[in-house]
Amino acid sequence: MRSPLQSLTEIMRRQKKRVGTLIRAVRPANVDDRYRVMQGVCTRLPLPVRARQRVCSWCLDHIAWRTWSARPADVRPAQQAWDKHGRARLRQLLQGGEQLACPVAENPTVSFIVVLHNHAHLSLLSLESVIANADTSCELIVVDNASTDETGLMLDRLPGAKVIRNQSNAGFAPACMQAAACATGEYLCFFNNDALLSPTAIGAALANFAHASVGAVGGKVLLANGALQEAGNIVWSDGSALGYGRGHDPQAPPYEFRRPVDYCSAVFLLTPRRLFAELGGFSSEFAPAYYEDTDYCMTLWQRGFQVIYEPLAVIRHYESATSGGNEFAQARMAEHRKKFLHKWEPVLKQHQAPSLSQISAARIAAGASGLRILYIDDRIPHRNLGSGYPRSNDILRQLVALGHHVTCSTFMFPLLQDEYSDIPREVELFDGLRNRAALMKDYCRCSDVVWVSRPHNLHLLLTQCLAGASPRNFRLIYDAEAIFSERAQQKQALGGPSADAVEPYHEFALARSADTVVVVSESDRTAMLRSGVRSVHVIGHRFSPVPTSTPFAERDTFLFVGGVHGPDNPNADSIRYFCRAVWPAAQKATGASFVVAGYGTDQVLGDLNSPTVCVLGAQENLRPSYEQARAFVVPTRYAAGLPFKAHEAAAFGVPLVVSEIIARQMKWRDGTDYLVARDADTFAQQCSRLYSDEALWQTLRANALQRVLDELSPDAFAESIRSVLNEGPAAMS
Repeated sequence: MRSPLQSLTEIMRRQKKRVGTLIRAVRPANVDDRYRVMQGVCTRLPLPVRARQRVCSWCLDHIAWRTWSARPADVRPAQQAWDKHGRARLRQLLQGGEQLACPVAENPTVSFIVVLHNHAHLSLLSLESVIANADTSCELIVVDNASTDETGLMLDRLPGAKVIRNQSNAGFAPACMQAAACATGEYLCFFNNDALLSPTAIGAALANFAHASVGAVGGKVLLANGALQEAGNIVWSDGSALGYGRGHDPQAPPYEFRRPVDYCSAVFLLTPRRLFAELGGFSSEFAPAYYEDTDYCMTLWQRGFQVIYEPLAVIRHYESATSGGNEFAQARMAEHRKKFLHKWEPVLKQHQAPSLSQISAARIAAGASGLRILYIDDRIPHRNLGSGYPRSNDILRQLVALGHHVTCSTFMFPLLQDEYSDIPREVELFDGLRNRAALMKDYCRCSDVVWVSRPHNLHLLLTQCLAGASPRNFRLIYDAEAIFSERAQQKQALGGPSADAVEPYHEFALARSADTVVVVSESDRTAMLRSGVRSVHVIGHRFSPVPTSTPFAERDTFLFVGGVHGPDNPNADSIRYFCRAVWPAAQKATGASFVVAGYGTDQVLGDLNSPTVCVLGAQENLRPSYEQARAFVVPTRYAAGLPFKAHEAAAFGVPLVVSEIIARQMKWRDGTDYLVARDADTFAQQCSRLYSDEALWQTLRANALQRVLDELSPDAFAESIRSVLNEGPAAMS
C-alpha cells in the first residue's frame, strides 16, 4: 500500500502537470493543449448535452477553422462600391495624360484575351489588375465589341496592347476567336472585363500544365461581396450546370483543394493555344455567348484532357455586367442549354442527375478516372507530428500520385487553418470531429474506398457512424499502423498503467470487420492472419538514402527524434528513461551533448533539466540536427509497428543504438547494421563504443544506408499501395 507521503506526492505531481498544461495552453501556437483543456472543461459543464455541444462548438471555432460568417445575400451594395471606384478611376485616367503601362513580350507565356462591350470603368479596373498581377511574361489582347461609352478613349491610353475594334457587337465567343487568331502566347487566358485578377493567380494556374494531361485550368471565382461564385462547375445529366459552392465561404475546406471538374467558366480560363486551335476553339453554335466554355471543356474531356480547378488562382467577379443583367443571361443560357444537351446527350448519360444530394459525388468530373478515397485518421497527418503520421502522410501522397481523389478526415481532432503545409493540395481536408454526420452522409456514400487508420477510429466508425446503416457500398480498409495490444502488454510489464488495455473493443475482432487490413511488418501480418483476418497487406515506410556529409570527427551529439502526444506516450517514456538511466554514464564517457527533437518534446523534460541535454521541440527541417549527430538513439521500452524514427536516421546516414524491442521490429543485424542494447548499462556502453570507434561508425552507416535502399524504396512503397487498391470490387485500372 502507498504511504500518505507517496499519495500526497502523486497528487502534487498530477496537479503540477495540469498547471503546466494550462500554462502551455495560453500560448498562441499550442493548439493541442488548448484543445485538451477546452475538451476537459466542456465535458464537465453542468449543462444539458445539447448546450454542452453548442459551447464546445463555439470554443472549437476559436482554436480551429472558424465556421463561415455569412455574407449579405444582396450583392448589389458591393457592386455599387465597385462601380463607384471604377468611375472615379476612369475620370482620373481620362482627365490627365496618364498611359497604362501594358506589358510587351516578344515570346509571351500567356496571351490575355479580354472582350469589352461598354462599362469602361469596369474594363479599366479589370485591365489594370491584369497589368499589375500577371506574374509571367504576357501580352494583352483586347477586343472592343462596338462600345458606345468611353471604352474607346480608355483603349487609346493602352499602348502595347493588341486592340481589335469591331464595328458591331460580335458576341463573346466570336470575339475570343478573333483574339486567339492573333495571339502568340503559349497559353491563352480568357478573362472577363468585369473581373479582377489576384496576385499569383496566373502562376498557380500555370503550374498545373506540368502534367501533360491537363487541357484547361480555371480558378476560384468570388462574387463582388467576397462570397464564392464558383469553385469549378458541375454539368448535370440534363445539360444544366451548377457553380459549386455558390454563396459559401471561399476559404471553407471543400473549396480549397485542387481537383478535376466538368468545366471552368471563361471568367478565367487558361488553355494551351495550340490545343485550343486544334480542337476548334469556342464553337460558333454557341455564339454570341454562354455554354461555349462548357462545350470546350467537354471536348477536352472527350479528347483525353483534364479540366482542373485551381483554388490558389483567385478571381473577383462583378458578374453579368455586359450581358444585360442576370435575367437576360439566364434566358440565353436556357436557349443554349438545349443545344448543348442535344450535342452531348450520349456523354451526359454518364453524369449525375441534377440533385443537391449528388453534389458531393458530382464535384469531381464525371470523366475523371481514379478511386474516390476517404482517408480517416486522428488528425491531418503532418510529418512533424511523428507517432505514425509521417507514414500516413506518405500514403496520402502516394494515393494522389496514383491518380486517386482523396478526402482526408480528422476524427479525434479539429481541422485547423493552414493545414496544407506538407499535404498535397489535391487532398480535400475535412473536419470529421465536428461534422461526423456529414462525413457519413455525403462522403462515405460516394466513396469507393474508406481507409481508416488506428483501432479507436475504426471502432467509432463502426459503432457510432455505421451502426444500423444499410450494407456499405464502399470497400473498408483498416490500417492497423501498429498492433496496440502488444504495446499495452509491454507497458504493463514495466509496471505502468495502460489505457490501451481497457479499450471497449478487441483489436483483432475490429480488424476482421474490414475488407482488407494493412500492417507495417511481416510479423504483424502473421499475427493478423493467425487471428482470422483473411486479407492482410504490408505497407511499411518510404525512404530514399539522403546521407549527411559532415565528417565523423566534426560530429559531437547524440540525437533522438520522435513525436510526443501527451505524457503517456512511448517517446516520452523513451526520453525520460534515457536521460535518467543511460545518459549520465554515456555523457561521462563521451563528453557529448544529447539533442532531442520532435513534436511535443519541449513539454517532456521539465524535471530533467541538464546543461548537456538540448530540447529543440518540433523542427521543420531536421537535416541540420542529423548533420551534427554522431549517433542516433532509440531507447524505446514499449512499442508496436515499425520505428519510423530509426529508419529516418538510417536514411540520413546516422548510425543507431537501439533497444531490444526495436531490434525485434526491424530485424537488422546487431553489430553490422546497428548496435543493440539489452539494458541501461549496455545502452551506455554501446553509445560510448559507437561514439569513439570511427571504423565501426563507418561500417554501421554504410550497411544501414544499404538496408534503406533495399527495403524502403519509393517504388516498393508505391507497389504495396497499388496492390491493396487492386484487390476487391473497388479496384480500378
